[in-house]
Amino acid sequence: MGRKTQVIVARHQKANRLIGMGIRSIKPLFVNGQKMDIGYLSGLKLESEYRNSLYLGRGYQKLKTLHQDNEAPFYLTTIVKDNNDAKILTSGRKILPCYYDVGQIKSLAVSLSKIRRVKSNGVRIKRAAHEDIPRLVRFLNEEGKKRQFFPVYSENDFLPQQGLLQGISNDDIFIAYNDHEIVGVAAAWDQTAFRRTIVAGYSKWLSYTRPLYNAWARISGVPSLPSVGSFLNYFYLSLVCIKDDDLEIFSNIISEIAVYKKQPFMMVGMHENDPLISAFTNIPHHQYLSQLYVVFWEDGEQLISRLDNRCPYIELGSL
Repeated sequence: MGRKTQVIVARHQKANRLIGMGIRSIKPLFVNGQKMDIGYLSGLKLESEYRNSLYLGRGYQKLKTLHQDNEAPFYLTTIVKDNNDAKILTSGRKILPCYYDVGQIKSLAVSLSKIRRVKSNGVRIKRAAHEDIPRLVRFLNEEGKKRQFFPVYSENDFLPQQGLLQGISNDDIFIAYNDHEIVGVAAAWDQTAFRRTIVAGYSKWLSYTRPLYNAWARISGVPSLPSVGSFLNYFYLSLVCIKDDDLEIFSNIISEIAVYKKQPFMMVGMHENDPLISAFTNIPHHQYLSQLYVVFWEDGEQLISRLDNRCPYIELGSL
């Protein structure tokens, strides 16, 4: 989640149990094309009986104390669209930092079985090898800075069990070449070795209708609903970086990934204004929405006012 991560916990002292938590992570991103350490806030959870301004305010006061280390001028966070409990965060209350809305994030569960092979038209796709990593890092950092909040990568991030990309092997990275020039990159980030989404249960009506839905899903090519107790089998589309936002190059890479990966679907997360998201318009998928916010206190206000209009980038596998 970051090169530095701090977990804040709230403990009920008399009952000696946890009642809430939150996470502050920091990593280098490109802001207006310049490298800068930026924070990410996630994992905010409070037991229902403590969801009031008193406990929330105390948690954010602790976060503000941590913020005084000056390691990050502001933070990013995402809030799922239907999360009504989180609306208090954007209410503008004085106990909270400012939440500045920078647009909608579209998260897509994309069916791999319906992705058709695309003709290369002169573009060659290959999976990365160890010797490709230095050139790959240079391409990501040079092309990635055209996006707002694109991560700054180093060669160490591509080493096993190190850096920001735990679980990604060279074989998971697909590179597009035009002659000998790198013109696009994307990776299939399978995190099932250390992170899984388990189906805990369904609502009553969905339990009854699940067999019918799954029959329709098999015909339509969209992901089906797995049984209770199983885990969702997917990977994250990551490291998306395409020269000049060339939609044809991006489609070529996606089609190659679909050939080699065996999971039924992949998760894709992009800003609503990202021109590359149109590559999935005609591919069966499920969509859920969240809002992307920049979170800041008074010391970050001037920098926020200078953010330019580059399209924001979110690495969904790091959220």
